[in-house]
Amino acid sequence: MLFIPQIFFQGKQCFYLLAVSIVLFSCEAGSKSSSNLPNSRGGESEIILVMDSAQMTTPVGEQVREIFLKPIPGLPQPEPYFSIHRVNPFLLNSVLRSANNMVFITTFDTNTSASKKMQSYFTDNSIQQIQDNPDLFYYFKQNEFAKGQEVLYLFSLSSDSLANQMRNSQSMIRNHFHEIEVERAAKKVYAGKDEVGISNSIMSKHDCYIKVPYGYEVSKDEKNFIWLRQLDPEVDKSILISYTDYVSEDAFSPESILSYRDKLVGEYIADDSVVHMVTETLEPLYTETINLNGKYAKEARGLWKLNNNTMGGPFLSYTFVDEEIGRLYYIEGYLYCPGKKKRPFIREIEAILKTFRTGTEMKQQKAS
Repeated sequence: MLFIPQIFFQGKQCFYLLAVSIVLFSCEAGSKSSSNLPNSRGGESEIILVMDSAQMTTPVGEQVREIFLKPIPGLPQPEPYFSIHRVNPFLLNSVLRSANNMVFITTFDTNTSASKKMQSYFTDNSIQQIQDNPDLFYYFKQNEFAKGQEVLYLFSLSSDSLANQMRNSQSMIRNHFHEIEVERAAKKVYAGKDEVGISNSIMSKHDCYIKVPYGYEVSKDEKNFIWLRQLDPEVDKSILISYTDYVSEDAFSPESILSYRDKLVGEYIADDSVVHMVTETLEPLYTETINLNGKYAKEARGLWKLNNNTMGGPFLSYTFVDEEIGRLYYIEGYLYCPGKKKRPFIREIEAILKTFRTGTEMKQQKAS
């Protein structure tokens, strides 16, 4: 039996701290049922941050930057995971409260007017619970002030303790909001009519499925390879699906992923016998072990270029196995959009890739 690496997955790890009775804006939010709330709104990956401005120069502010303004790996120019707009709590109005994403930060060791305003949102009982339970420092809430909204409350008795807790939970907090943004990207990209015919053809010919958005066409369809492409005057997007026999767990090493990719794109993504795609080696390949729809997978992010250096851009890929039939999959999305921000488009590519299902998964889904 071939060995498939295993990992314990805990999902989003959103431990909803129901024990903390935080009373926030009860007059405005409490009087409305979720059906009467306005729709959330805001820019792509935008977060409204409500906190005392003085804390931006403390370790808490440093952790805010580390969590939300960290550059997304694999992009040609630095682009942060999120765009932060800090708001004075005294200036928080109904328009700002309808933002897609909000983060409230409160500590109880400062006496500025802004900090006192933030502290006033907590009941005496909730403060006592925070004192009795130092591990309680965050609370996620959906649809707090608007439908489709994601809100995070971060709190602690002191700035130092909150900074330490945030430092230990950087990935969890960042990934939570990142996944929310990927879900929003999926709603946007699939708002139109799907290319059902292409999806069905892939399932019939290759025993796997991907939800193909409107506007994508089949550029190549070979024995073990599919190239889907959406040509746009400003953004050229491509999805690649490839598979081979699974032989060894070595297939998950960065070196093997890079070797497989270069062989694949060198053969299929070519203008002629001379010009073809390669992986840009000036920047290291970023890899991470992830849970892809319940499967062990390796995520890879990096840069591609044509070997004559005339074109290039970012790519995102996933490598995983259909254990039942011993098939190794490599799926990738890449972009060509010179002069444009890549963040919204690479998230769109991620949303599309995450609709992929193996034939085994499709059979299990149909059986259930």
